[in-house]
Amino acid sequence: MSNIPAKKFAMAETEEQALAINYLTPECLSAALLVSSNLIGETPFTEVILELSRQTAAINNGDMTQAENMLVAQAHTLNVLFTQLTTRALSAKQMSGLESYMRLALKAQNQARATLQTLGELKNPKQVAFVKQANIGNQVQVNNGIQEKPARTRKTKKAQNELLEVEHGERLDTRATGKAGGADPAMATLGAKHRTT
Repeated sequence: MSNIPAKKFAMAETEEQALAINYLTPECLSAALLVSSNLIGETPFTEVILELSRQTAAINNGDMTQAENMLVAQAHTLNVLFTQLTTRALSAKQMSGLESYMRLALKAQNQARATLQTLGELKNPKQVAFVKQANIGNQVQVNNGIQEKPARTRKTKKAQNELLEVEHGERLDTRATGKAGGADPAMATLGAKHRTT
């Protein structure tokens, strides 16, 4: 009970609640897995929790040394796994064995690459620039407001070209006589007697 931080006691009303809060911390759950897997020998459970808590506090204070070391070790482990699976694939007697081992080997290789990429981003974080707007070109539309979810589109009939029709269902008659334009009255349409029959 003495290992439970005071801030966690403040959230609990009873001793049982305080224990539940403490046992559900990430450090405690990880320690339970490590102890039950026998990977850390006879190390006491509470010591594992305290060490994980120290490492968590270091990361919270900006010391990423432990995380960087873990990623390097994982990348090496994945690289060894890639090598072993590739060796098994090449010595497989059947095509199905070759295919299975190579698929797993390439997954391990990809995970090793992703792990090293993550390590690189920890060591050299990307510079993030928050730009409100950038005007590139002559005709740019910039929407800096809150983006709303687009309305759900309905399936509708294809709209008819309303510019060609005065009323619905009425079609343009391209053979009909039009009015003369006001710009050049001399070019008026022919009268009835000068038209072709």
